[in-house]
Amino acid sequence: MIPTDVLIIGAGISGLLCATELHKAGMSVRVLDKGRGLGGRMATRRMAGGRLDHGAQYFTVRDARVQTYVDTWLKAGVLKEWFRHLPEDTNPEGYPRYCGLQGMTDVPKFLAKNLEIANSQEVTELARDTDLWLACTATGDAFVARQLVITAPLPQALNLLDMTGLRYANGHTDALREVRYERGLATLAILDASSGLPAPGGMKIDQAPLTWIGDNQQKGISPDVSAITIHADAAFADTHWDSPDKLRGGLMLEAAAPYLKAEVKEFKCHRWGFTTPINPWPDPYFHNPGLKLTLAGDSFGGARVEGAALSGIEAAGRILEGA
Repeated sequence: MIPTDVLIIGAGISGLLCATELHKAGMSVRVLDKGRGLGGRMATRRMAGGRLDHGAQYFTVRDARVQTYVDTWLKAGVLKEWFRHLPEDTNPEGYPRYCGLQGMTDVPKFLAKNLEIANSQEVTELARDTDLWLACTATGDAFVARQLVITAPLPQALNLLDMTGLRYANGHTDALREVRYERGLATLAILDASSGLPAPGGMKIDQAPLTWIGDNQQKGISPDVSAITIHADAAFADTHWDSPDKLRGGLMLEAAAPYLKAEVKEFKCHRWGFTTPINPWPDPYFHNPGLKLTLAGDSFGGARVEGAALSGIEAAGRILEGA
């Protein structure tokens, strides 16, 4: 088995941009993800003829490195500006909020075109033998690489690394374990008419149990079907984590009803075990040069999509420095 230069576990935006940067530099890279899709919380689902973003709803850009990528995605027609202003913006002109042309998953799919990706590959065993990393998956496949990057949420990453028996944390084990996430709950609903939400179709809600209502039709990703995404706050997600959809979805839709001018035809709920990192690691990545191990992702970059993206970019830069 010929090892790749770098194995990346996690095909969210952080892992995909890390892989892209390394690939552009001439390194061989393979990305594994336990899911069938790509993008992590940059997720889009089809439902009853509609298309709904059910994780991250948009992203913003402040860093020139990410803006360079955004300009490429805009030019390629996979990204668009959804809107510029929300009522809470301090700048009256606002700033661009970007989304995929057909959904948030468009950008991850675009990045994956030039990468070696293996989906539905849940890593069940991780080991290091001499100077190589070995990852075995639930499908019985094995992957070998000289360097390992894990961009999964930090609690999941540490669970994988614990099975190696290695002292991987350079004395920072307890601090790494302190990183915590909120859980999230989304309700996806198909309506019998236009939602009635004011333009541009996205509203931050500051009243429990909701934090967000988004109209995917106004957003432009579900042109033929009126479809909304509702996000609950962390307290509601914790309380109703194991509740049936009829109960938790019903309560969320009841709370959203005053904002809507249409009836719900059907709905489903989606649980996010790791949404917002409450106390992200202060640095953009964690690197153990002796083990050729790097940890990145929103555990380091923070809750914003751009933060996770920058974590992947900077992690790649650190790996290339030591190559």
